[in-house]
Amino acid sequence: MFELTMKADTDSFRDNLYDLLQEVAASIIEDHKQENELPYMISKAQLAKHIFNVSSQTLDAHVINRPDFPKFKIGERILFPRDMVLDWIRNHVEVVEKIKLTS
Repeated sequence: MFELTMKADTDSFRDNLYDLLQEVAASIIEDHKQENELPYMISKAQLAKHIFNVSSQTLDAHVINRPDFPKFKIGERILFPRDMVLDWIRNHVEVVEKIKLTS
């Protein structure tokens, strides 16, 4: 007869969990720091690169022209209030529960 016994190494598990939580916390702090390094009013190029991580053309086609998207026009220039944009994103995120794979 074959018998297998497994025993969890609680110290190792605790250390690994602690390391993982430290990494997550450091990542959150870095993301927050980067958000706050942007000026309060940002350009379309900054918005595309630093907030949405898409091209300016994609931003034009899918986001900027929405009537509820926060923007501020100064003469011919359009600027975007960083904090209002981040709030808008938080309020308009859709969580995809199921992803349909096509073959």
